[in-house]
Amino acid sequence: MAATQKKNIWFWGTDDGVHPNKVKGLIAASQGILIPNSLLYLSSSGTWKACNTADGSDGVQGMFTGVVDKSTAWPITAELAANTEIYVTRISADDELAVYMETGGADTAATQAMVGDQYGMTISTTAGEVGYVSLAADNSNAVFRVVDIASNREDNAFTTSDSPGVAIVKLLQTQIELVKA
Repeated sequence: MAATQKKNIWFWGTDDGVHPNKVKGLIAASQGILIPNSLLYLSSSGTWKACNTADGSDGVQGMFTGVVDKSTAWPITAELAANTEIYVTRISADDELAVYMETGGADTAATQAMVGDQYGMTISTTAGEVGYVSLAADNSNAVFRVVDIASNREDNAFTTSDSPGVAIVKLLQTQIELVKA
């Protein structure tokens, strides 16, 4: 199946029931066209940059939530200029995120055996799919820990045979603390 917006990552919930903090920040230059929930990291220069497929040097601190300038069309259709003010929803290690599963670029089911395991992510660069995030069962550059599968939480909406399946994950604390250029 070709990637669609449903393959993007989203917030599932938080331990305390309070939605994560939304902050204003500046986007770095040359980040491409961001889609809602694009994963971002705060660079050492203080600007937000788009994350890419997990390669062992990853950092993730937030999700692209919007543009401060209300006159900007949404969703955005062009790359934002450097230092454009954006909204970012910060992610903590306690937040639960839902993400679709893949292996080698192909959809895969989320199984009970995955709970407790750590995986990397794939962020697509394919035309028509740019920015979509999936949990890659074949990527050992750990970014997320699987804490459950969606079919355990909402069995009326998800099953263990769904392909792609949905994993409930938490970001590893080491990813949040990583500072990149």
